[in-house]
Amino acid sequence: MVPEWKGRVAVVIGGGPSLTMIHVEQVRAAGVRCIAVNDAYLWAPWADVSYFADASWWAAHTAGTPKPMLKLSAANVRARFAAFAGQKCSIQSQQPNITDDAVHILRNARTDPNGRGIHANGLSLDPGALLTGSNGGWQATNVAALAGANPIILLGMDGQPSQDGRTHWSGGHVEPTPQEAYVAYRRSFSIGEAELKAAGIRVINCSPGSAIGFEKMTLEEALDIRDKLA
Repeated sequence: MVPEWKGRVAVVIGGGPSLTMIHVEQVRAAGVRCIAVNDAYLWAPWADVSYFADASWWAAHTAGTPKPMLKLSAANVRARFAAFAGQKCSIQSQQPNITDDAVHILRNARTDPNGRGIHANGLSLDPGALLTGSNGGWQATNVAALAGANPIILLGMDGQPSQDGRTHWSGGHVEPTPQEAYVAYRRSFSIGEAELKAAGIRVINCSPGSAIGFEKMTLEEALDIRDKLA
C-alpha cells in the first residue's frame, strides 16, 4: 500500500549519473522518507520503498544480475533484493509478469479500450493509481505525492547522460537508452511540474547538472532547511 507520509520530507533516488554514494549517505543520515528507484536500493537498502516499473528489471534482480561497476555478483544482487525490508512497488501494466505477492501493484490510471495500461503524462491524485510518464522516476515521484510527502527531493534525476557519456550511476542497462527516451523523460517531468505546483506540493531537484526542471538547490541546502519546508 502507499505509505502515509503526510507533511513529511521524502527523497526519490533515481538512476542518473550525477548520483553519488555521498548523496545517499546524506539522505540516510537525515532520517527522511526515501523511495529508491530501480538499482538505487543497492546503495540504499534502508529505503522505505523500492520502486520499479519494468517486470524485466524485477525478474533480473529476483534471479540475480551482476553489477560490475558496483563490484556485485549476481548472487550478491539476488541476496540484496531478497533482503530488502521496505515495501516493493510497481505498476499494474507489469502485474501479469510479477509473481511476488510482496510487490504492491498500483493501477495504471490510463488504459486502452481493452483495459491494457498505456503511457500517459501527468500527476495522478487517485491513491491507488499512477500515470506512467514513460519512466519509473516520474512514477516514484507520483508515489511520494500520493503518500502525502511535501516537500519531495529528487536525486539522480538527470534527464540526460553525463558529459563523459555515462547514463546511470550503476552502469546502465543492457540495452542503451535512446535519445528519444530522454526527451520523453524530460517532457513527463515538465508536465508533472505544473500539476504538482497546482496540488501545493513543493519539489526540489538536487540532482547536479539535471536537465529536468523544478526548484534547484544542493542536497545540503535542501536538508538543512527541511524542517522549515515541511
